[in-house]
Amino acid sequence: MRFAGILLLASMVPGSARAGTAAAGPCSLLTKAEVQEAVSTPVSDGEVNKINRTVCDFKVDGLGSAVSLMLTGKIPGDSAEKTVAELKKRNTAAQVIAGFGDTAYTSSPGFGMQQLGVYKGSSHVIVTVLLMGAPDSKSKAVAESVMRKALVRVH
Repeated sequence: MRFAGILLLASMVPGSARAGTAAAGPCSLLTKAEVQEAVSTPVSDGEVNKINRTVCDFKVDGLGSAVSLMLTGKIPGDSAEKTVAELKKRNTAAQVIAGFGDTAYTSSPGFGMQQLGVYKGSSHVIVTVLLMGAPDSKSKAVAESVMRKALVRVH
């Protein structure tokens, strides 16, 4: 349930109100094998989230671990800097980073979750990783690996 709450928080950042830009939806950006390779353990098939259809969820284990990908449209003027400022207003640790898309940011919403958000063209992609018992460094590495694979399919 906490994971759904963080996805809700992610949906409140600027630009996330628009429909996804990939016609096939968020699950078209990653394969089960790609997520499984990143987490080094079996995962479920990606499923569109029943509450937020812009999100594709991959369950990692029976303990609540998951990797999720959110795909929405970018509103003109959105940027990593603007999103980080908004997240900080909500007391969420966040920072702008380089090396992904047009602009990118990371955030640590709590509960052991790590997020990587990227603006690329007209899209905003957010990867959220929650690996129960894993260090933040592992979750960040998974988010980066998964994001690199997903961005290849974002136009």
